[in-house]
Amino acid sequence: MSNKTKNVPRRARRRPRPPTAGEIFDRIERADSAMKKLFLDEALTDEELDALLNSEYLETKQWDQANAQPETLYNPSKLGIAVASPILFSNYELEVLAYFGRHPETMYSLTPRKFEELVATVLRNNGFEVELTPETRDGGIDIIAARKSGIGGETLHFVECKRYARTNKVGIGIVQRMMGVVEQHRATQGIIVTTSSFTRDAQVTAQHSPHRLGLNSYTELAKWLAAFSK
Repeated sequence: MSNKTKNVPRRARRRPRPPTAGEIFDRIERADSAMKKLFLDEALTDEELDALLNSEYLETKQWDQANAQPETLYNPSKLGIAVASPILFSNYELEVLAYFGRHPETMYSLTPRKFEELVATVLRNNGFEVELTPETRDGGIDIIAARKSGIGGETLHFVECKRYARTNKVGIGIVQRMMGVVEQHRATQGIIVTTSSFTRDAQVTAQHSPHRLGLNSYTELAKWLAAFSK
């Protein structure tokens, strides 16, 4: 055992306590309440949103690289209560997008990875074939999005997602890095999507290559999502 391990307090090395039965049932009840509010377009509390996103109502679906299936945000629920009403729950993905369209501020409650999945789903529902890159060593690219056109052929887009606080603007360094990746791999366009905004220098840099780089702030993203709530 190394000295570094010895110096770690015993309490810090303990594994997280598993939830009690009461806590599990409370979480299920909050998720159930959140699901009902979702379809009634009622505001969710932070606890309800967290319970919903971590429940089996909305089970995260991974991209199937072997079969080249496009990324979707969630699989159908395994819970019997959720599949008991096929009319209500058959279009769960669009309902989730519609909810974020009506309440875009809830994006700040998502983890960075969940935010990437949300953006990927928006793109997929706008005609793109999307692939999420691994969470580590993504080279600044979170989503690879392709779209085929009978006129223009296939276009390739690299997307970087930044789930930042409102006051934490995306700077010029990230924009320059994206441009470098786009040029290196000869992609059609680089797209940066954020829940905040961009610094003046970042905007000026992007203006020099308007057809190769797209900057999308919270305002643009909210408009994307709002289209699903109509």
